[in-house]
Amino acid sequence: MNIKFIIIIMGLLVSACQAESNISELHTDFQQWLKNSEAVPSHFTLKDGGLYAKESLDSGGEIHFKETGYACIAYAPHRFYDLHTLDIARSLFNDCQVLLTNTKHRTSRDANGVLIDFGKYKESAANAFILAYADTVESFTIFQLHGFAKEKRKTNQGRKADIIVSQGRENASLFTRNITDCLNEKLNVTVMLYGRDIYELGGTKNILTTLAPSNSQFIHIELSREIREKLITDNHLLKLFKQCLTS
Repeated sequence: MNIKFIIIIMGLLVSACQAESNISELHTDFQQWLKNSEAVPSHFTLKDGGLYAKESLDSGGEIHFKETGYACIAYAPHRFYDLHTLDIARSLFNDCQVLLTNTKHRTSRDANGVLIDFGKYKESAANAFILAYADTVESFTIFQLHGFAKEKRKTNQGRKADIIVSQGRENASLFTRNITDCLNEKLNVTVMLYGRDIYELGGTKNILTTLAPSNSQFIHIELSREIREKLITDNHLLKLFKQCLTS
């Protein structure tokens, strides 16, 4: 076998092992922090009760946790590109125990040149925290909020949709179907279920389709620009939106 090829393979294996070690170490740090709020992870700064990643952590990330609330995670993985999703997630955090978001642009890269897109990046602090949080509750739901532009969609359904709900696969659970139907009924907008009403923006390549713990439900929610603007300006509409997710 070519020596140069062997060296390249060994380098890739080392990088992979380092990445696994990083998420493993973060997982352990977050386990300790959830048990003792004074045990702040080394790559984070504690501010106003939340964890903010230092520059020493490639993935970045912002994490908030409180003892009260539903066992759910409000997650805005693309705060800079998907306008208003963080504002909506922060409001949902009033009901959920956890808020997660990115602090680096999705076009940023880690030391190995891998894109730090929280929807796809395995070694993120957000993923490590999700794994740690899973150890503390019997079951929980991850509500990951995204944004899309109707005019950029490829299908008629996509151009008509205000909200697209999915689990990252075509066969949605009863829970996911109920959320979709509730949003349709209460918000009086066009809400589509991936795999039933529409076949795009289903989050099928999202890292949480494979990484989400077995005691969790991953709910991928795409919000059009128009509905995001309505949600942040209409408190009643936002209240109904949250009720459909958490009731």
